[in-house]
Amino acid sequence: MNKVVRGGPTFLATVSQTNQIKENKMNIKIKADIFAAASLFRGINDVRYYLNGLYLETGKSGARLVGCDGHQLAVAKIEGEFPVSSIIIPGSLVAAVKSKAKSPQFVTLDFAKGNKQYKDQGNVKGMFVPRDITLSYGETTTTAKELDGKYPDYRRVVPDKTDGTVAQYDPRFVNRIDKACSILGHKLFAGIAHNGDKSGLSVIDEGFVVVTMSIRIDPKKESPAWVNELTQMARKSAVQTKLTNKLAGEAA
Repeated sequence: MNKVVRGGPTFLATVSQTNQIKENKMNIKIKADIFAAASLFRGINDVRYYLNGLYLETGKSGARLVGCDGHQLAVAKIEGEFPVSSIIIPGSLVAAVKSKAKSPQFVTLDFAKGNKQYKDQGNVKGMFVPRDITLSYGETTTTAKELDGKYPDYRRVVPDKTDGTVAQYDPRFVNRIDKACSILGHKLFAGIAHNGDKSGLSVIDEGFVVVTMSIRIDPKKESPAWVNELTQMARKSAVQTKLTNKLAGEAA
């Protein structure tokens, strides 16, 4: 059997802190298809609980919604002007959004106002104080606490360009990209720009990109003996048929 190393290194070597001081109450509307597409790339029942959610970063120049399972990462651009903030939306809220033909068009997130994300409590400093997040999606409204954790820093993960060096990718990850293309309304698969042992890049559109880590695999370069035997038999048969037809033509 071929030797396969699935996943290889992960995106978790470089991270961004989420437990910053965040005092602003905020409301943000995100297109449901973007939210659902980003959620394809989050972890499911991962022991690194924060990867089961989505990371949202906001600022004056817009917002970025990020999904990552440690081996694949998606970043979506959201237009608008928002307070400067970063937050991890828990998986329980993310799971409430389903992409269907007649689904609501927008997901609304309300973030409660907090005094600080750090507070002193006796001799303990730097205690994380999570805010409430309320997600509204059609007739569904649910609330949960934001997550504390370290999320992969998408700025260090997404390549500016790729070098085209051929690589191998886990078909499960390729399938996610195809699903994201479909959810976002694209009929054709966006493909993966190969990048050797570095991360491959998929630009689904100008507002949604996916980074996929390659896998290390050494596929066999020759067919098994029984295939070669069949091939040789087929070639001999073809030569014999050609010769028989030739002789028949001369006899006529």
